[in-house]
Amino acid sequence: MGRGQHNQTNSRRFWGSITALPTPIHQGQLCEKSLRADVEWHCSQGSQGLLVTGSTGESASMSLEERRVVWGLAVDQAAGRLPILAGVGAPSTEACVEMARAAVRIGVDGLLAVTPYYTVPDARGQWAHFERLAKSLPETPIVLYNVPARTGCNMELRTIIGLANTFDNIVGIKEATRSIARIDALCREPGLDVFAGDDLAMVDFLRRGAAGAITVIGNLLPRQTAELVGLASINPSDKRVEELEASLAPLIATLSLAPNPTALKAAMSFQRDYPSELRLPLVPAEPALCERLRVALAPFSEVALPA
Repeated sequence: MGRGQHNQTNSRRFWGSITALPTPIHQGQLCEKSLRADVEWHCSQGSQGLLVTGSTGESASMSLEERRVVWGLAVDQAAGRLPILAGVGAPSTEACVEMARAAVRIGVDGLLAVTPYYTVPDARGQWAHFERLAKSLPETPIVLYNVPARTGCNMELRTIIGLANTFDNIVGIKEATRSIARIDALCREPGLDVFAGDDLAMVDFLRRGAAGAITVIGNLLPRQTAELVGLASINPSDKRVEELEASLAPLIATLSLAPNPTALKAAMSFQRDYPSELRLPLVPAEPALCERLRVALAPFSEVALPA
């Protein structure tokens, strides 16, 4: 199958406004009720996909069994209405492949695979890592994830493009840097779907032809986020794009003032009945940040919330 044909049939399963869900924790345990309610809400509020067990989901603090439970709940609750991406990040290739196989058996629609963190492989090591993952699950779409601020290593453009052109199931990348030249280069690749991985830069990505955005802000304002992503993809000069971008920017900026998902979980607990508990080494948001979050959320008090 040719590269272009593959992308039309598989990668477009992921597009538009994809929300990176946190993992609800209550008294140290997964809160299944909250996760199901969250997935159901997004199915009705305009999100076009969900990512679970990513960095927003505190995946580094989860066991494989907990990840299995989250994948299963998300797949079951979405029931095909939204595609589910499973984050399979790990410092080692073997752990990544093991997680990926487990997620695919459970029924996720694709994988988000971050560069191995802590081990900080060079370009050759990154290639070998993703080659192993791609060959282990050749029928499963894989979206690469480049977030050097978290992992300590940056993927070179030639590595990303080479992987996409070599392995049919490597269909996209979530890019969490803001370099305009880099965004332009990635978006010019016909065999690669690009997703904004930084909420403040998503309009820059979409103006340049990105397939969508994988966002944090979508957890709080899914309808507005989906509208912004959709309009910016079709007509970035639309005045409504500027209005939406300006209205969301203060809240997006406030969410970035603590390690993710610290501020997000606090905001979700203010907005609706969502557990704000985090796992160490993350600690709750400080009172001053909580107050800033309340102020930033105030203009959106009319948002329809989960039942």
